[in-house]
Amino acid sequence: MNRILKINTIEDAKNEFEKIKVSSQGVDVMAPKALGLSIKLTGVQNGAANILKQEMLSIGGDAAVAKGVVNGYEKISDVILLGNADKIKKLIEKLEQQNTFGLLQIKGDLEKLLEQMLKQSPKEINCNGKIIKFDKIKIVGILNLTPDSFSDGNKFKDSKAAIDYALKMIDDGADIIDVGGESTRPGAGKIDIQTELKRVIPVIEKLKQKTDIPISIDTYKAEVAEKSIESGASVINDISALRFDENMINILNKYCDVPVILMHMQGTPTNMQELPFYEDTIEEIIQFLKERIDYCVSNGVNRKRIIIDPGIGFGKRYIDNLLILKKLSEFKSFDLPVLLGASRKSFIGVIYKSKPVDRLEGSLASTALAFQNNIELIRVHDVKEHKNLLKTLEAVGNTL
Repeated sequence: MNRILKINTIEDAKNEFEKIKVSSQGVDVMAPKALGLSIKLTGVQNGAANILKQEMLSIGGDAAVAKGVVNGYEKISDVILLGNADKIKKLIEKLEQQNTFGLLQIKGDLEKLLEQMLKQSPKEINCNGKIIKFDKIKIVGILNLTPDSFSDGNKFKDSKAAIDYALKMIDDGADIIDVGGESTRPGAGKIDIQTELKRVIPVIEKLKQKTDIPISIDTYKAEVAEKSIESGASVINDISALRFDENMINILNKYCDVPVILMHMQGTPTNMQELPFYEDTIEEIIQFLKERIDYCVSNGVNRKRIIIDPGIGFGKRYIDNLLILKKLSEFKSFDLPVLLGASRKSFIGVIYKSKPVDRLEGSLASTALAFQNNIELIRVHDVKEHKNLLKTLEAVGNTL
């Protein structure tokens, strides 16, 4: 029976062509043509925008530009290229001899985006000697050692209970344990360094003795990060993206095999939910992350050590959180591992009225979206349930 095929990846396309006995050469040539593709270029000069429009039309694609571009009224425009991977390849070839209006830079950017889309090798990251390969989604288990976290505050009153819970999360399928000693819930106040250290260091030390699973320290304080690394932590998870403590960059340069998670947040935990506002949510988050990545790289941090987090719930309106989930794939444009932390967040309680502990279904739905968009890491409370969901989705995805 005739039907419309569901093709999400280059491997899906190749598999369908092989099933109808297309030649191996034909498979390689035609697979990129099966993938619909829209690429947004920002801040393009008028001359380049017009050339891109004409070149895309000449190869059977198209390009959306601002209405004043053709008549010259708009000097700068964003451009959305419309076609497929094959047409973008042809556009790149056409731009080979174009050295005006910044087109050579655009050509290079398109080559990087296309390579990222078509390559099949999974990313990996070095966690202070422990290599994590992102051949599938990795689960980051949340271990909050705080009295006031929004979901599980005051759950672990001694280090033994915390260690036992961390080991249970590992048994349930956690690939990383994220230890936090200061609440970053909306409205949370700051605590002093000594209080934070007293909460996290004994747990990190004892946990390191019992497992080789990477331990992440959830802190924006350089001193806490350093002492945690000395105690056995191997990832820094900084909600401020290195903005709150200028010494954090020095810690990263001192411990060169420790990766960092850069999260987007508007404001601080104390005030981030006081009327947050965005004109273009995804664009502004992406521009923020680009600036923080550039900051790290320009200050000596290898790009391969960086993980990004769009920061669901941190200085976001309800609609902003939904947009992040809807547009998750756009954060893949950095060609860096992406972490999604949506577990039990308050936006789920808006979708259906619930307390944090009753938001498993919404949390699982967010993880399903992460899987669908090839996100590398999810940060969750309910490890076993998320692991079983991912096992199911992986079984379906691996079926040919």
